[in-house]
Amino acid sequence: MERTEKESKRQYVEDRLIKRLRIYLVVVLVLFAAIVIEVAAGRFGLAYALLGVAIGFVVGVIVSREYHLSWDEETNSVVAHIDWLGAILLVGYLIFVFTKSYFLGAYVQGAALFALLLGITAGSMLGRILATRHGISKILKTLEI
Repeated sequence: MERTEKESKRQYVEDRLIKRLRIYLVVVLVLFAAIVIEVAAGRFGLAYALLGVAIGFVVGVIVSREYHLSWDEETNSVVAHIDWLGAILLVGYLIFVFTKSYFLGAYVQGAALFALLLGITAGSMLGRILATRHGISKILKTLEI
């Protein structure tokens, strides 16, 4: 049986990185399902959810740099590690995660705040997934894999 291109690239990516991306994907799917259910039920507006996803996506792409991707010659795989810039981004992201409801609560309340927070969380995870996948693809393309 012939391997697909996606499966052959996966062997060049560290297992921990693949597991991390899969966990993020499961969380994103659950969050998006919750958003769809809540919007369909009319509990909160689509605009706040989409605004939250857009804000979160931008934050996620920026924070995806938390883990520096590089090629490891010993294992012949793409690995991720936290460097000093990644540590600063991690601290900033954690501050953002724990204080976003406090700061946004001054402008939006109730169901709209919940929609915004849920969207930001889902969008940030999605941004991290897509930016990390892009970084992996870039490294493999550079190495002509």
